[in-house]
Amino acid sequence: MCGILVHSRYDDKIGFERSLNLMAHRGPDDSGVSFIDGAMFGHRRLSILDLSAHGHQPMFSQDGQLVCVFNGEIYNFKEIREELRAEGYCFKSESDTEVLINAFHRFGKAMLDKLIGMFSFVIYDKRTHSYFAARDRLGIKPLYFYESDDGVIFSSEVKAIVALLDEKPSLDLSSVSSFLSYRYPLIEKSFLQGIKQVPPGHYAEVRNDKISMTQYWDCLAFASEQSEDRGEEYYLTKLRELFSSSVQYRVISDVPVGAYLSGGVDSSAVVAEMAIASNDPIKTFTIGFEGKDFNEFSYAREVADLYKTDHQEILLSPTDYLNNMAELIKLKDAPLGVPNEVPLYLMSKELKKKVTVVLSGEGADEIFGGYGRLFRSADDFDVLQRGRAIGLESFNRKYGNRTFSNHLEHFLHLYRYVSLDSKRSIFANGVDLDALELQVDRPFVDIFERSQHLPYATRMMYAFEKLHLPGLLQRVDATTMGASVEARVPFVDHRLVEFAFTIPEKYKLKWCSEAARDNAKNFCGVDISEKFDIPKYILKKALEDKLPKEVLYRKKMGFPVPLNSLLGAFSKQDLMERLVDGQLVSSGVFSRQGIKNAVHAAVDKNIDPMMVWMLLSLELYMENIG
Repeated sequence: MCGILVHSRYDDKIGFERSLNLMAHRGPDDSGVSFIDGAMFGHRRLSILDLSAHGHQPMFSQDGQLVCVFNGEIYNFKEIREELRAEGYCFKSESDTEVLINAFHRFGKAMLDKLIGMFSFVIYDKRTHSYFAARDRLGIKPLYFYESDDGVIFSSEVKAIVALLDEKPSLDLSSVSSFLSYRYPLIEKSFLQGIKQVPPGHYAEVRNDKISMTQYWDCLAFASEQSEDRGEEYYLTKLRELFSSSVQYRVISDVPVGAYLSGGVDSSAVVAEMAIASNDPIKTFTIGFEGKDFNEFSYAREVADLYKTDHQEILLSPTDYLNNMAELIKLKDAPLGVPNEVPLYLMSKELKKKVTVVLSGEGADEIFGGYGRLFRSADDFDVLQRGRAIGLESFNRKYGNRTFSNHLEHFLHLYRYVSLDSKRSIFANGVDLDALELQVDRPFVDIFERSQHLPYATRMMYAFEKLHLPGLLQRVDATTMGASVEARVPFVDHRLVEFAFTIPEKYKLKWCSEAARDNAKNFCGVDISEKFDIPKYILKKALEDKLPKEVLYRKKMGFPVPLNSLLGAFSKQDLMERLVDGQLVSSGVFSRQGIKNAVHAAVDKNIDPMMVWMLLSLELYMENIG
């Protein structure tokens, strides 16, 4: 796990090293820079596999014609290495980087299909003076780029690119609007104009300083198999097999490995699988705030006791939170998308004292129907369209008199965190919010156009996998790498994701009984989920022999954060001065009166405190880049 930096036209080694070292937290164990054909290649190393100098990067192919900088892990590198050895390739290290570069030497871009792992890398071919850069299928590892007349830059972090530019790019307003609506810039965007991301499942080719982008993988290709119901036992057997394989791959390491343990289904599943295969107690960590409503310590303890883990609880205070919020924003090069990023960062800093690799449970909700309140709301659309919701209290409370012309319109109504009306109330008059919204929502339009042949709930899950999950993974990457810890996410193994998209919806969102299904007809999705049905049923059923039912079938809690207490650590005057007199307003992006009204509503009336927290996060980010 590392930080990479490449500039196709640069010869200032001191300036390049200075930029590279801005990512020292990603790789505190080693650093390397090579100057080749007028280009600079840089690498910061966090040693995980082959801790010797043989794993040093930039790394060259056996014939010296290819140079590679790589961030991530190829979990099946040993199998690929044996295949290459059979074809005459020799290896001097136990690193997956050497396997990666020689696999590209032998198979070219087709080697991407062989990789099981998380990765972003750049390979330069001296023979053709071309670059090949790729990002893993689901966006676990970041890869940013900047294209100009002065060359192409690739980097693991935005800050390293900015440091190489003569002028700092301006704020991308569509990303600001996307942040408020969806918590993250989507697909290729960053918060700065011109600095983009290689999208998940894509590779970039660079010739003559011009980039072309190609998609090489998409889980949508597997969703059509849902129509062939192979029976519950088939899906349970295959799921257990794939999940076990995924976890076992992710404990391969030459440094200590541990796990996040929240006490929820997903992290508990990971811990159970790790513990069953381990001869020694595994190290587990959980974090939370004081008060039973703001931690899941008791459930985490139950799992830790069951599997006799070496367990540590970390209790936070609002002071801990606020002191680290600005630090994390600076590390991330972005405002925080969710309040629980700070606790994850603080937990990463604590667990670094004991482990360097940690397994985490992200990714299960997206593929198994875990956001039940939203995914079950797919049924609401037909009820509303047919006029059957008239007079039903559940629907009136949720939708009022709103109508929706298509699935996308209904989905965006459910999914937005800050409504369009709320955004209008805080943006400055000079900002063309309607034009920004067309840019912001375009990725959703594309997703729903591509998936129109699928059932609505599956279209939702596809949107979550393509647009929501990368934001969560960015959170995981920033909060762990900021503390020099490598996070691995077994539920984001592409083999498991492909399989999950073949499972019919009825095995993900399962009715408790036929009677429950009949009783649910008078309720909308938000009032059905976890009362009349079982979200993530197939996953929970697959784990019944490994986890207690009170862990598997309790109501989803998420990661609770006492938002009112955190905002309450500021006086109303403090918030006013920070937000009204800060960069948000002085930049001309936000309305002074609109921000005042939002702070007043949140502090005095507890109306939309989340929006004010997001504005605070955005203000801290803008102060950092200003």
